[in-house]
Amino acid sequence: MAITSPTSSTTNTTASQQTLDNLLAKLGVTKNTTTGSTTTTNKSSLDQSDFLKLMTSQLANQDPFAPQDNNQMIAQMAQFSTVTGITQLNTTMTNMATSLGENRIATAATFVGRTVLVPGSTALTDSTGGISGAIDLPSDATALTVQISDSTGQIVKTIDLGANVSGLVGFQWDGNDASGKPVGKSSYTVGATMVSGGKTTAAATDVYAPVTEVPLTTSATDAQTLKVGGIGTVAMSSVRAIKY
Repeated sequence: MAITSPTSSTTNTTASQQTLDNLLAKLGVTKNTTTGSTTTTNKSSLDQSDFLKLMTSQLANQDPFAPQDNNQMIAQMAQFSTVTGITQLNTTMTNMATSLGENRIATAATFVGRTVLVPGSTALTDSTGGISGAIDLPSDATALTVQISDSTGQIVKTIDLGANVSGLVGFQWDGNDASGKPVGKSSYTVGATMVSGGKTTAAATDVYAPVTEVPLTTSATDAQTLKVGGIGTVAMSSVRAIKY
């Protein structure tokens, strides 16, 4: 039966501790000499340099009688390459997101002063005093009528669009009453009724209105919005058409 000397055991423990301390130091981990505990210096994750330090430390401290297996070494190097590739990919994607955000701002800015077709019922008159828009039919209609009212609720124009298939059906009014005289209002309320399957129901309306402002987003992931005259804030994705 072999008897281990206390001195030999202490020496081995000390050598092992020194090896551990050296490895921790290479990873940015230091030992608190007062309390004996270990503290990290702003290390929340391992990066490329840490993986490289681990690999070199492993090679430096391997058992000379049982060296690292070649297959295991190749596997570790492959993992190291994968980590490097992922890091580079993350950097590239971050740069792309920044560039796309800048391009989106530039694109949105071009909408200012343009006239867009957006969901709504309040239509502002154009330079000729007229209004235009579209009716969004959810299904085929055997009859479709547009009613245009002034601010008091009085109907000033009724437009008969007849039978239409589902989808957007455009309409336009020159701003004149039945006698051909300009009504002279700056905004109107648009409503529509449709007949489908023998039933009369209200239909959603879209109006053309000017873009007055483009708010800047604080994040590239935030939805871009537009300020539209007579309508208010509208998501860019809700724009159905653009007039130049």
